Amino acid sequence: MLVLEYLISGLLFGATYSIVAIGFTLIFGVLNRLNIAHGATLMVAAFAGAYVSLRLGGADSYLVLGLAFFAAVLTGGILGLLVRAVAFAPLRDASPLAPFVTSAAVTIALEEVFVQLSRKIPIFSPEFTAFPSPIENEVIFLGPILIRTAYVVIFVVSAILLLMLHWWIHYSSTGRAIRAVEENPDMAWLLGINVKRVEIMVFVVASAIAGAAGCLIGVAQGSVESFMGANMLLVSFVIIVLAGLGSLKGAMICGLLVGVIEVTIVGLVSASVKEAVLFVILFLTLVFRPQGIFGDGSVERD
Repeated sequence: MLVLEYLISGLLFGATYSIVAIGFTLIFGVLNRLNIAHGATLMVAAFAGAYVSLRLGGADSYLVLGLAFFAAVLTGGILGLLVRAVAFAPLRDASPLAPFVTSAAVTIALEEVFVQLSRKIPIFSPEFTAFPSPIENEVIFLGPILIRTAYVVIFVVSAILLLMLHWWIHYSSTGRAIRAVEENPDMAWLLGINVKRVEIMVFVVASAIAGAAGCLIGVAQGSVESFMGANMLLVSFVIIVLAGLGSLKGAMICGLLVGVIEVTIVGLVSASVKEAVLFVILFLTLVFRPQGIFGDGSVERD
């Protein structure tokens, strides 16, 4: 019965991993570059949500929780736009390694800024800044199985975001443009698609989704901290490698899978070994199926 509880909790919380990995995958699909600052974007957005919740008394108000979520999403979208302008747009024709390095530099800078802010702003904490919410300590009983209400909320919100994203990518004119740019940006440009506008849209949407995930993770953990994005970056990288680079469906499914694995490891063994388990999964995937579970092994465009 305990294993079933871990399975359910892992699926519910893993939905957050899915939306983070999908945002990561979207940017890679359009630019063919990894945005290392994606985790830092999540962290900054989570702090924005925590700030709103702390200032407005979020422990007792669902309205404040909604405002905190909106603040996190807005912050994520704006920061994604800035990250693109600073770390990617000036390096369009540079080596693929260049935006990797610049986005990593943005990550380090943002983490250091929030380490200092956590020490200087009284409402924050140098270690873990509280993210109060009315569902922080609520639980739901399904017979003998105990499920945290926060995990259920995470799953519902994540499912709504995933459905909206699926519709946007597959049925809207913008989504068709995105898929065209993913397939061949030069041909998309010749067909009259504004590639630059597509890139901007993808960065904003993917980063806003990261902001939503940062808020949800803060609510689930009851706190945020300056290096939470680094862990999420590792998890997202494992997910997209496991799924196959560029596979949105794979990122969604593997996010749920990794959520189950992580919650089970923490519950049955220890939280201190979960990163080691993720590295083992990453290593085995690269050795035995480097194209990923949902990858087709085809050569990617440069």
